[in-house]
Amino acid sequence: MRSRQNTQAQRVSESSRERRDREKTHLRAIILKAAGEIFLRLGYEKLSLRKVAEQIGYSATTIYLYFEDKDDLLFALACEGFERFEAHLEAAEASSDDPLRQIEAIGRAYIAFGLGHPAHYRLMFMQRGDFLIKPLPGSDCRTIEAFGSLGKAVRRAMDQGLIRQADLFTTSNVLWAGVHGIVSLALTVPVLDPEQVAAMGDRYFQLTWEGLLPRG
Repeated sequence: MRSRQNTQAQRVSESSRERRDREKTHLRAIILKAAGEIFLRLGYEKLSLRKVAEQIGYSATTIYLYFEDKDDLLFALACEGFERFEAHLEAAEASSDDPLRQIEAIGRAYIAFGLGHPAHYRLMFMQRGDFLIKPLPGSDCRTIEAFGSLGKAVRRAMDQGLIRQADLFTTSNVLWAGVHGIVSLALTVPVLDPEQVAAMGDRYFQLTWEGLLPRG
């Protein structure tokens, strides 16, 4: 009888712990969502844990239970972005076996991610680029590793003679610079409408192939 009671008590305790864990995960997601909205609306300098707390209807003390400070909160938001970003690029890479199609698909996925996730993009690549190269200590967040799909596609294209041989790192960075420029302009220059941005992307890839494909 006592064994049965102990088993029931354990189940209740485990169920309660699982419920608390779900609630913590849910609240953490709410905090990150609010931080992204405030960051996009007010900018980096005016974002604070207090403003996040006010927006979601909690005390600032509650926010500090999840994040040590503003940097910790922003890094968590950036990590969320890098996770989504890597998934976008990997899906683009998997869309074709042709390295040239992969490179273009990855570039277009990059642009789509930036336009679709402006708060994450601004934080990851425009406001706190240091997170990309130097993650916070103890973090297992994949930052610069998220670009692995692009590097692999460029390497395959070179190995198969589809594009001219050159330094892999430099070539990959030039491709990155091009799509980054398009996204940055789209996010900071209000006169550029979606059609213009799409046309810029099309022209960018035309010029890219003219520059990369083997001569003759």
